[in-house]
Amino acid sequence: MTDKTITDERILEPAIPGINARQESLECWVQQVFENQSFTLDSLPGDASARRYHRIQLVADNTDEATKTARYIVMDSADEQAAMQQFITVANLMSHAINVPTLIAQDVAKGFLVLQDFGAVEFAHLLVGATPEQVNNYYQTAMQALVALQQIPVETAKSQHQLPDYDAAMLNREMDLFSEWFIPHIGVTLDVTLWENLKSALIDEILLQPQVIVHRDYHSRNLMQDQADNTRLGVIDFQDAVIGAHSYDLVSLLRDAYVEWSETQVTKWIDDFWQLQTKAGLATADSVEQFESQVNIIGVQRHLKVLGIFIRLCERDGKSRYLADIPKVMRDFLFELDWLSTQGNARLQQAVLPFNEWVRENVLPAYQTKFVQQYI
Repeated sequence: MTDKTITDERILEPAIPGINARQESLECWVQQVFENQSFTLDSLPGDASARRYHRIQLVADNTDEATKTARYIVMDSADEQAAMQQFITVANLMSHAINVPTLIAQDVAKGFLVLQDFGAVEFAHLLVGATPEQVNNYYQTAMQALVALQQIPVETAKSQHQLPDYDAAMLNREMDLFSEWFIPHIGVTLDVTLWENLKSALIDEILLQPQVIVHRDYHSRNLMQDQADNTRLGVIDFQDAVIGAHSYDLVSLLRDAYVEWSETQVTKWIDDFWQLQTKAGLATADSVEQFESQVNIIGVQRHLKVLGIFIRLCERDGKSRYLADIPKVMRDFLFELDWLSTQGNARLQQAVLPFNEWVRENVLPAYQTKFVQQYI
């Protein structure tokens, strides 16, 4: 999970015309894009990034009444032109395999981009009140799209679209969010030796996994029901895509910070995904048992990162709402540590087992004291 892609439900909030120079610049640009057309512009709630999103509703002026027509999303990325260019680059890459928003208009210098609007129904919304059969169908659809993404040649992604590698330095930097933000937040002193041994063992194992295009935030708030075809999922927030381990996005989906399923169900979906990879001819683990181990290895890395990010969002950015999601992340993290402590290979167990014991004896009590009253 990356800072900018943790989104809230997309409830519309009216924008105030002329609220500042940036808003005026945006409205002027939109008027140029949709020349001689009336429109309304509604702001969407902010997420964990500096970018802002708005929904444009075109309005046809009739003699009797105004009729609403097409809708689009506009991205306002004033201080993140490089990220916007990366969004465009990755969208062009992924559009050949999965359903990403069509780019309607762009001005990278100004930081404005108009996109196809998938609508307001997130994958998470579809799961509410759904039957077990419907839930399974939704996840099968999401996993099939992920397999399609993984079929894009890595060479194409690197040479033509400049996707970077999810290398040891990036993996290490992400895990250090845990030591830099989460550990100080709960008031624990880090055991540096255990910490470095854990990171080293995880990174070595992760880099051995088959390499594919990794979305990096493939979860229930970044998948949308396409309003143009409700049998399809639209995929958003993909601009930080990299070339990395083939199990990463599946962890994002199945051990989502915002949606919880039993480990029995998660294990079944892990098996299903491995079968889908195999049928698609993708390089994958030799057995589903090995693949489950790879999933849990990536899970520890990702959840260390997420625990750190959620604290940083609170302390640095004043976004305390993410604290409520930490207990789910912590439960997944503890499960994965336990699993690898008993079922990981010999080198993993040598690194994970003592770290897990340290977590249980030191981190967990401090965490419970800090969070129990409000969040657990």
